[in-house]
Amino acid sequence: LPAFGGLSSISIEDSKVVIVPFPLEITTTYKKGTREGPLSILLASYNLELYDEEIDDIPAEIGIYTFSDFFLPLGDLRKSLLNIEMIVKNILEKNKFPIFIGGEHTITKGILRAYLSMGYNFSVLHFDAHSDLREEYEGTEDSHACALREASEKLNIVQVGIRSLSKEEREYIKGKANIKVFWDFDIHTKDFDNVIRDILTSIKEENVYITFDFDVFNPSEMPATGTPEPGGLSWYEVLSILREVFKDKKIIGMDFVEFSPIPGLVYPDYLAARLIYKIVGYYKKHNIVKNG
Repeated sequence: LPAFGGLSSISIEDSKVVIVPFPLEITTTYKKGTREGPLSILLASYNLELYDEEIDDIPAEIGIYTFSDFFLPLGDLRKSLLNIEMIVKNILEKNKFPIFIGGEHTITKGILRAYLSMGYNFSVLHFDAHSDLREEYEGTEDSHACALREASEKLNIVQVGIRSLSKEEREYIKGKANIKVFWDFDIHTKDFDNVIRDILTSIKEENVYITFDFDVFNPSEMPATGTPEPGGLSWYEVLSILREVFKDKKIIGMDFVEFSPIPGLVYPDYLAARLIYKIVGYYKKHNIVKNG
């Protein structure tokens, strides 16, 4: 796989940030193509300007390594999740800031298992159009529609942008004090600065893992997702929330999932790459000292 931003000459030892592509796609149900997501995003990243005008800095200077030494067995979901968990543990032991690129949202299940097995105490901040809290979907509890269910039984979860879920998921949320949802319709009827403040207040731990489904965006800005939903957040709304979370909390890792490229349309690929690079910038400016 190509290196993020074309930055191929740096070693993992000399990098603070490790990009990990997980092109897993087994349970997607509407528009397929998420297995092509990591490659499309990495290719688009070659066109990034390495200077970031917002933070007046070059985020890449902290070192970005693209990890590609892994194997996800085609069609074997359980084995793939075990491999993901093992890879994540390996990277965390090296004390790096990991950014995972999916692939379907099921990768988050394996990622969070690794953090939990290593004794991390943290909350999950979940950007998504869908709650992904089903107990099972189409005969499997490892579906992308169940990506956060297992974690919701062990961790505090704050969900942002939700605008599609089942009645059963809604009832499940009502019975769980550790799940806080910022509904998309509420976000767009309230003062946005207050929404951000409420999100920060709702995140209980200092350590935060962020899982980001691209369908949280309004589909007019990000059409390349498996299940686009009307409504959603804008580019600047997403950045405003992420910026404040990086200022306020210690981010221990992040994933980007459910990107399904559209042949001939490069804008979504570039938006995805730019967002990931913005995260490197926010990490460098606000989090690198907290993470040692």
